[in-house]
Amino acid sequence: MGTLLITIVIALFVAMATFIYCEEHSLKDAELSDLHLVCTKEVDMSSVFERYNTIRYLAIYGVVVFLMAGIVAYFIFVPKGYGLAESMAYVFFPSLFGSLAILLVKWRFQPFIKLVSSFFYGSIYMAASALAFALIYLMKG
Repeated sequence: MGTLLITIVIALFVAMATFIYCEEHSLKDAELSDLHLVCTKEVDMSSVFERYNTIRYLAIYGVVVFLMAGIVAYFIFVPKGYGLAESMAYVFFPSLFGSLAILLVKWRFQPFIKLVSSFFYGSIYMAASALAFALIYLMKG
């Protein structure tokens, strides 16, 4: 059980650090007024994503989470015989706590941006880590 908790905490910190790095690089050229347009006017979201390279940075984050989850599944979960309950704990706890942490940070000042960031963090983390676990268990099983 201790190995599982340590793995979950490490996953949370690595995923949060990677996401914050990617988010900061994605929004480095953005002004709050530019992003305010998304809430107040009808704006083409594809141009916003293209301008800030959002998809590229989300893909980088997804790949890092996928690789981390694959390594964890291959070297820790499969050898220790962890099952579905432990795998789901690894997938959902870092996703939930990371999303909540993102929502709490600067909620008063940038609620829309933090809401979108929280959704991106959680959904990409769950998808990438669940896919990595599924692939590793299929290959090993």
